[in-house]
Amino acid sequence: MNYRVLHKTEYTYQHPATLCHNIICQGPSNNPFQKVKVFKCSISPEPFMRQARIDFFDNSLTYFSIEQTHTHLNVEVESEVQLEEPPWISKRANESMPWEEVRAHLHTTAAKNDTRQFYLASPHVSFHSQITQYARKSFTSGRPIMDATMELCSRIFADFSFTPGFTEISTPVDSVFDHRKGVCQDFAHLALSCLRSLGLAARYVSGYIETVPPPGKEKLVGSDASHAWIAVFVPKLGWVEYDATNNLLVNDQHIRAAYGRDFSDVVP
Repeated sequence: MNYRVLHKTEYTYQHPATLCHNIICQGPSNNPFQKVKVFKCSISPEPFMRQARIDFFDNSLTYFSIEQTHTHLNVEVESEVQLEEPPWISKRANESMPWEEVRAHLHTTAAKNDTRQFYLASPHVSFHSQITQYARKSFTSGRPIMDATMELCSRIFADFSFTPGFTEISTPVDSVFDHRKGVCQDFAHLALSCLRSLGLAARYVSGYIETVPPPGKEKLVGSDASHAWIAVFVPKLGWVEYDATNNLLVNDQHIRAAYGRDFSDVVP
């Protein structure tokens, strides 16, 4: 599946600015099932300094500074990517490893170091007893991790209302839980809080989803803006992705831009 992504950002200032420093985190990542064919980034006014780099989480970033008086800032990022079916799609959820065994593996020296940071709390993912109790309804004893995670996402989809404008990015995850409403990043943070509170490694994924569905299919929720979902670490499979906002095991409709502990690591 081939996609073209166009992300436009515009700032208008009340007063002239003479200096600004910015980071762009919108470049799709390369992995075995996502290939970046084109990446273009246009910035106006022309930056004084511009530099590309890879961050701690292996995300592609563009740093730039503007050192002239300006009242507007426009950034346009255009990408073309080719997606293939990820390996977890062919895996039967009920045949995956029991979640307790995954947790035990993560807390041994056999686990990769880069997974450890993803079972800890982070700026937007805190632990609360009521959220842990909510998660345990899906993560019963001996249940396969992929099966349990899919049910958790299905419950979030059913129990919470997609309500743009109700929350801000600073809204705490326990407030989202109490009010039962929010948007994609809220549901991603909630799912991460559920999973990490049980000792599982899960990370935040930012990106985009298809805006024009195939004939006869419904348009995905959140498709007209940048999107957020989660990835759970499963031994032998790696990071398996779930979209609680759309009640999906992620296939070839999601374009990945960046990974992190939560939104604060991948601000676009």
